[in-house]
Amino acid sequence: MAAPAALGFRLHTGWAALVAIAGVPGKFQVLLRRRIELLPRGDSVPRFVYHKAAELRPSDAAELVSRAEAASEESARTAVKEVLAHLGALTIVVKAGGIPCSSRPVPTDLSAVLRSHPMIHTAEGVLFQRAVTSACQACGLAVISVREREVWRSVSTSWSLKEEEMRTQVDGLRKSVGAPWGTDQKTATAFALLALREVTDTKRGRGISPGK
Repeated sequence: MAAPAALGFRLHTGWAALVAIAGVPGKFQVLLRRRIELLPRGDSVPRFVYHKAAELRPSDAAELVSRAEAASEESARTAVKEVLAHLGALTIVVKAGGIPCSSRPVPTDLSAVLRSHPMIHTAEGVLFQRAVTSACQACGLAVISVREREVWRSVSTSWSLKEEEMRTQVDGLRKSVGAPWGTDQKTATAFALLALREVTDTKRGRGISPGK
């Protein structure tokens, strides 16, 4: 049976960096990396959805946000399915996905979101986080989420490595994959490795609690 693999994401407004990873410390392997789009092409949905919604009447704002949520979920699901189909053709079995989560809850009341510019930014981030999470779950993947600022500490601890050593190993993957291998790819790799550890620990009966 093939060794398990995992996906990791670094989210941006309307798109994400994705890395697929397998292996163990000292032998981590990048299986795939790419940019995935989280909104349809064209101008049917604005990239900065909540910023645009703040300029509209309440009913139009609610309709736009609802349409954006549906469009981002469909785009994310299509992208993740394409990645899994590509890896599946190589007999690679992906078991989990690592995704950043927000440190702030988003109010359910849209008007409360649109009254606060900082919350508008938070809501736009959460929109795409939810889309990618939904896509992974729809494809049968376990989802592991931590705050981006905590991911290096979390992944290092999960693999019983010092953070400096984990970063060095991830930096060193550039030798095998070449450029680009910047912050987007490295951070996505950290999330993938955290998710991969969840898979391997679960098989050993020691599950990692998501969000730690």
